[in-house]
Amino acid sequence: MYISDVFPFRRTFKDTITFIPVVIILLIPLSPIGHVIVFGAIQRVFPDFFPSCFTERRQNLLELYESTEYSAVVINETWQQKLIRISQALRVLVIKSLTKLYTSLGGEPDPKEGEENDSEKS
Repeated sequence: MYISDVFPFRRTFKDTITFIPVVIILLIPLSPIGHVIVFGAIQRVFPDFFPSCFTERRQNLLELYESTEYSAVVINETWQQKLIRISQALRVLVIKSLTKLYTSLGGEPDPKEGEENDSEKS
């Protein structure tokens, strides 16, 4: 673990300060060979000069993120399985609404339901 990972504000501040000279150097009209020579020399003499997003470690992470493939999760259900799932959900909704109706008409609340509510609050 690097110190810069523990203190992200320090890394951000350093990146902001070093961004200005890097932009100036990039705007200097140099040939491609000149860019390689200048930036190679700067990197050898001042290894922390470039912002942290250009470090080899961060570039490798970027390559890993870009190469990761995301696939959608597809649940293949038959119409019978869907019908069973819908009927179970409707049964739960009906039972809950009937329980609320019963308690609102003055019935005693279910003791199991009270225990569940108490355990959820704590």
